[in-house]
Amino acid sequence: MQTNSSVQEMNLSPTLMKIKNKYPTLKEFLLAINPERQLQICNDPENCYFGNSPTLTSLNKLYGQGAAEVWLAAEVQETCLFMGIKEMPDINQTEKLVRIIAQQYGYLKVDELQLFFFNFCSAKYRHFYSTFDPSIIILSLRDFLSDRSRAYEKREQRERDREREEWKKNAITYEEYQRRKKEMRQ
Repeated sequence: MQTNSSVQEMNLSPTLMKIKNKYPTLKEFLLAINPERQLQICNDPENCYFGNSPTLTSLNKLYGQGAAEVWLAAEVQETCLFMGIKEMPDINQTEKLVRIIAQQYGYLKVDELQLFFFNFCSAKYRHFYSTFDPSIIILSLRDFLSDRSRAYEKREQRERDREREEWKKNAITYEEYQRRKKEMRQ
């Protein structure tokens, strides 16, 4: 008889299996993919957007319901500490905020969210006025999504340009087409 966790693992994509093999437990994942990592990955936004890090939804699939919220809570707490707010969020505020983010933005990858929190701490988006306000993080996350959309649009445009260049390599002029057509008739 298969256990519930082995059944879950059979349903994982190869990418998620690699993550599960690298970090077998949530604790190991949390220790490795922690807020300090933001400084390492922020120099390569492209990799954050297009890399293979798990989404929030995938975290819950890998480690059980609530795993994404646990991971997010550490990011939120670290951000609040860095921003030097006078009163840290209480447990209810943090829980509700991370639940909202996990439910509404479950498609975001952990690398994307770490890039977001790095940018938030860098004052790229909105900011706290000495007190914690969860809506500032949510509104800033929406601003981040605009940046993310632009990154996806640029990537798609580069891909279209690359395809167009490839097409041009194999294209022939109208005159060449007419010449070949004429040869085929003979």
